[in-house]
Amino acid sequence: MIGLWRAVISGLLVLLVATSAGGAIAAGPAVTGAARSATTSATLERATQSLVDALAPGERAVWERYADPSLTYVTEDNEVKSRAQLLDEMKPLPAGSSGWIVVQEFRCTDFGSFAVTTYLMDEHETIEGHELHARYRGSDTWRATAQGWRLVAAQLYAIPQDPPRGAATSALADYAGTYTLSASTRQTIRQDGDHLLAQRSGRAAQQLLPESGDVFFTPGHPRTRRIFLRAPDGRVVGFADRREGTDLVWTRAAADGSAP
Repeated sequence: MIGLWRAVISGLLVLLVATSAGGAIAAGPAVTGAARSATTSATLERATQSLVDALAPGERAVWERYADPSLTYVTEDNEVKSRAQLLDEMKPLPAGSSGWIVVQEFRCTDFGSFAVTTYLMDEHETIEGHELHARYRGSDTWRATAQGWRLVAAQLYAIPQDPPRGAATSALADYAGTYTLSASTRQTIRQDGDHLLAQRSGRAAQQLLPESGDVFFTPGHPRTRRIFLRAPDGRVVGFADRREGTDLVWTRAAADGSAP
């Protein structure tokens, strides 16, 4: 009985040391599983909100606290930055600008010595009276240390949004026709009321809305554009299916279905 009591006391001492060390030592059975995961998730969600709250006022001390010396930070513009670079660039928003970010849909997977999180950042910004709204996806990796959780890797992804609808250069009927990518791959574009419909054999039709000039977009697919191409005489002779700056060029077939 005395030996068992000593074992219990020893276990409690280990648990207290682990807790005071910020979770660097694996906790005992009483705090493992779902309870530990929930605690880690709540802790890291608060830390993440603190980090994004510090961006607009440029509160460097918050990032100094949580950022691991080996931090690798990938921005939404595909820039890879170290902890030192990130801290050097951290400054308050300029005069006339203000903003805030709300962390949403936070998810955390706790692996004990490290944890992986993903979440949405809902950003609101005012620039000289003009309101802007953007959303980002963040994915972070945290490491448990004797001083607490430290951010070792972070990556941001800007969530594209549909552009506002604009006006087409020509009447919508001018874009209607059959377009070919190869001898075996074709699609038809037709007017449907105040928009266009593009359809390939065996696939659902895609709505095309004018963005500006000869540029069209499909609602819900903001990473792509249809840019109609013209001959020197102004005739529509094809379109570029553009995604991530790369074009797939389709050619408009002649009225009899053959290539022009």
